[in-house]
Order: sequence, then C-alpha cells, then structure tokens
Amino acid sequence: MNSPKEDPELNPANRWYDSDPVLQRALGQLHQATDKQQAQVALNIIKIVVEHQLEDQSLENPSLVSIEDLDSALPYRRSWDGHRQHRRWYDIHETLSSAIQLLGDCPEDLQVKIIPSIAKMIEKTIQSGR
Repeated sequence: MNSPKEDPELNPANRWYDSDPVLQRALGQLHQATDKQQAQVALNIIKIVVEHQLEDQSLENPSLVSIEDLDSALPYRRSWDGHRQHRRWYDIHETLSSAIQLLGDCPEDLQVKIIPSIAKMIEKTIQSGR
C-alpha cells in the first residue's frame, strides 16, 4: 500500500497537473463545480484537444486529416483501468475522467498551447452557472 507521501490523492504535489499553476487552479475550481458544469467542461476539453490535434496534423500533412489519424498521433501513457484504480475526484464521472486523461496524455507543447484557453473556459463555465 502507498504511504501518504506516495499516494497522489493524499499528496497533491504529486498530481501531474500540479506542475502548471494555471491548470492546477482551474481543476481546483472544476472540482467544486456542479455535475452539469463538469460534464460541459469535459466535452469542451475533448473538443479543444481534438481540434488542436487535427490542426497540428493538417499543418504537418496538408492532405485531408481524419479522426483515425489521431489514434496514432496521441500517445496514451496510462490505461483507463489505471485511472480508475486511483479513485481521483474526477474518476467518478467517466467523461470528465476521459477528458482529463486526454489532456494529460497530450504532448507537452500542445498542453502549453491549450491550457490557458481551457482554464478560461472552466472559469467562464462556472461563472455562468452562478
């Protein structure tokens, strides 16, 4: 069994997204959001990641890019089962868990590009629901 220092949920400094203060703050806000807001954000995160992947693919190869091209373009570092075992706050909502996994599995240069817009989208979604 993991000690508290080894368990990412008990020691928040070990979470992959804590290395980016903007993303850390945004996901903290998302954690406090309603289920409806979390679902809306999850779908928007997926949309943003996929759109940027398609854009990057089309810049590299100007021929028609398809969704199938994304399967090999986006390396998945963790399995779904690996995610579910951690029982993180966002694992309860399958779509949100998938969205955060998709974001976490993006290449670092893509994360740097899209995290500011994702953080703004999360804030806007939460504020509009109040």
